[in-house]
Amino acid sequence: MTQPTPDPAHPAGWPATVPPPPPSGPVGHPPVAAPPLERIPPGPGVRPPFVAAPTEGGNQRVWWAVGTAVLAVLLVCGGGVAVFTGMIVTGVRAVNDQAHKVVGDYLTALEHERYNDAYALLCDRMRQRYDLNDFKDAEQDTAGSTGYTLGKFDVATLEMPVELKFGTRTQNVTYQLAQDASTGHLEICGTA
Repeated sequence: MTQPTPDPAHPAGWPATVPPPPPSGPVGHPPVAAPPLERIPPGPGVRPPFVAAPTEGGNQRVWWAVGTAVLAVLLVCGGGVAVFTGMIVTGVRAVNDQAHKVVGDYLTALEHERYNDAYALLCDRMRQRYDLNDFKDAEQDTAGSTGYTLGKFDVATLEMPVELKFGTRTQNVTYQLAQDASTGHLEICGTA
């Protein structure tokens, strides 16, 4: 058998390929196919076909990624809490403003003896209890007031304290409000 000739382009003079053995086989039989050419592994110093991941600073990158993820979660959760709190504060303020407007409009309508306008601000339960004429009779005293001062609206009980002025004397009345199921607006629904 002949020795392969060294290849000067490869380290240590290894040949690029191993030559196939000559075809041979038992006498009278066809020759056996030669195995395919095999590559001889390259020697030291040869670059692999892929780049290996760097190992230096790996822990630092992991902690930066974890810190960034935690910060993102805190910002999202904190933003959600801020939005939720803002919605509650805004909702309470809107209900408070609406209560002051309804009670103020109701009392102003009574002071100016616009009973139809005041009657329109009543809840359904009060309108079923009183027709317009009964309402006028019941509110004659309030219609004679010369002014009013609205107190602090209680969101939990939906009650508004009011100080009615009648010349030199005053009278404290607490109006109860209810929310209309169909419109969502507050309405006068009696006194406490």
